[in-house]
Amino acid sequence: MGTYSLLFNGSLMVEDGMGYALGLDQIIHSSENSPLCFRPLSPKLEADMHIVWKKQQVFSKAARHYLDRLLEHT
Repeated sequence: MGTYSLLFNGSLMVEDGMGYALGLDQIIHSSENSPLCFRPLSPKLEADMHIVWKKQQVFSKAARHYLDRLLEHT
């Protein structure tokens, strides 16, 4: 058993045969050319995600654009 803070780091351990990693789908590359695959848990588990920022936060143009797109879907 081990821990990781980034799924990419966990995926490197899995590729080295150290076990399995739990993570959200589509966080790492797992296409048919990848040695890794995603297997959903059963019963299905869902994770709520929250985006938080400070009041009066000054964003870069890219960050502002990203936030605007996120807010369009709420």
